[in-house]
Amino acid sequence: MIQCLTTISAVAASSLAAAAAVAPLPEHIGEHIAATVCRTPADETAPDLGLLPNVVSVESEPLQGGDRVIGQKWRLNLSTGRHMTLERIAPGKQLRGVQAELTDAQGRPEFFFALDRTCSLRLARTLRYDKNNYAIELIHLNQSLRPSGTSEPVNPPVPAGAHNTGIRIALVDSGVNYLIPDIHAAIARGENGRLIGYDFWDMDDRPFDAHTPRSPFLIQRHGTRTASLVMKEAPLARIVPYRYPRPAMERMRDLIAHATKHDVRIVAIPLGSNRSAEWQTFAQAATTHPEILFIASAGNNGRNIDHQPVYPAVLDLKNLITVTSADDYGRPAERVNWGPSTVDLLVPAERQTTMDFDGSARQVSGSSYAVSRIAALAARLLSQNPALSTAELKTAIFGRARDAGVREYVRRGYIPDPLADTAQIVHEQSAALIDLDPHSGGMTLDLNLAVLAGSGWERDRIASMVQSAADILAQCDIKLVRATLHSLQVPPYLMDFQAGTAKTLIDHTNLPTPTVFLVRDTNMEVGFDGEAFGHANSATRPWLRNTVWLVAATEHAGIALAHELFHVLTDSGEHWSSKENLMHDSTRTGTMQLTASQCRRGREIGLRHGLIKMTGSSQ
Repeated sequence: MIQCLTTISAVAASSLAAAAAVAPLPEHIGEHIAATVCRTPADETAPDLGLLPNVVSVESEPLQGGDRVIGQKWRLNLSTGRHMTLERIAPGKQLRGVQAELTDAQGRPEFFFALDRTCSLRLARTLRYDKNNYAIELIHLNQSLRPSGTSEPVNPPVPAGAHNTGIRIALVDSGVNYLIPDIHAAIARGENGRLIGYDFWDMDDRPFDAHTPRSPFLIQRHGTRTASLVMKEAPLARIVPYRYPRPAMERMRDLIAHATKHDVRIVAIPLGSNRSAEWQTFAQAATTHPEILFIASAGNNGRNIDHQPVYPAVLDLKNLITVTSADDYGRPAERVNWGPSTVDLLVPAERQTTMDFDGSARQVSGSSYAVSRIAALAARLLSQNPALSTAELKTAIFGRARDAGVREYVRRGYIPDPLADTAQIVHEQSAALIDLDPHSGGMTLDLNLAVLAGSGWERDRIASMVQSAADILAQCDIKLVRATLHSLQVPPYLMDFQAGTAKTLIDHTNLPTPTVFLVRDTNMEVGFDGEAFGHANSATRPWLRNTVWLVAATEHAGIALAHELFHVLTDSGEHWSSKENLMHDSTRTGTMQLTASQCRRGREIGLRHGLIKMTGSSQ
């Protein structure tokens, strides 16, 4: 412990001065911090920080984490005019770590380090300033407190651009990384080529992605992700990036005025807070601009905001839509907020692929991304009909929602697939795999299979799979008399099974059930090689009723198909313990037997639901 922090003191004098022209730390301060701040939390003796070198005075206060005390915080005033803030994070007196931040006499941040629960160095950073004392680079340091080779720009100039057109979507967030070429290309530009947008936090024309509520050394990035999802789903739209005015939320009036001046019709707000007073100016300004549609996040606290409000989500504004994220069942996802009186829509926004601050792909979830998806939908609707009023635009968006038993969570319903209007599905051909005399007598079953081009399913394998499944079902006197394979071309986002997007595929194909969809993979949170939906497990997703979904990696495909079809025929998810039974929970060679009672249920329920027909002499 002491060795680690002594290293901080010893190396700081040379490495930090070279990296960012920062004066060295007080001599041996690392040893003293190790012996005091990092002592075992069970020791009730308050650390005597006044014994540290160059310390003139010490101020102390409890470290708050929400409504509870999670540790202690000290401010050290040094004889050099500098200041150090120390935080010991120890909820329940269990040490979680220590953080230290050094600032100069003018309050300019110089250096930051964080230690883990063993008091080992976890991270260290310093800032580089230009000749005008503006921070221009955040430098990451290694274990020796020397530059690691990784750094992040701080508020860089906006690259030059050219005038562009398209529906403008204002994004009120932490800004965007406009240094990324794809982001740079999607930003709205005026006739002079200058970026349309503004940083209402720093009050400059550089809305660079940075959320720094606690420290300039611990920068959170959010806006680049939300913007990239809008770009992906509304590629012809243009982003107007705003860095929200955290220090003075009354500036939201100026932000809205700025957006109005630049012909913005859609304002996305993937953020919020618990404090009503912060959003009163926004509410007043939004009311005076009915031509703008505002889309707000319900938040991610896992609560009913009818009772515990989040703002601006709960504001009663005619030109506001509040959205939250849906799970695979069309219900509020884990952690997100809901409210049957204040939240309008459930939108699939879990496991969305976005662009991170550094340009890499990142999977994200939460209500913020529901905002991005509905903002993109609104932009597409406006591009098709620019004359839509705000009320008409809201009506068109709400028209995409289904009730699906979700009114206990939201007012308007669930939008299974916000991209449904973009889907171009081509039914290339249909071909018979099995075509027998349907009047030969007995219980008969017709099956439609839809294979997605490029999914990895080959015709010969499909034909073999279907014949194998037919042979297995024959033990129940269920004869597969017709199996038709339909080949489809679909957009990439429909290649993998997901409960919401499946509705788009089902609606476009409109095939008689039972239907088997042969897809590339699954995008469900809990993914299976095969999934089956009857009546019992599709109450909130009725479009899935009497369908089977198999991914290309499915093993023992014939057994798997018979297994999933039998789930549908019996309208049951029951599995059997016998390893020889078809309905064992894992399909493999040898699991093909069905009992007389299973067969009887399959025939009875299948007939009742119209999946099986009685034909010929046995009718």
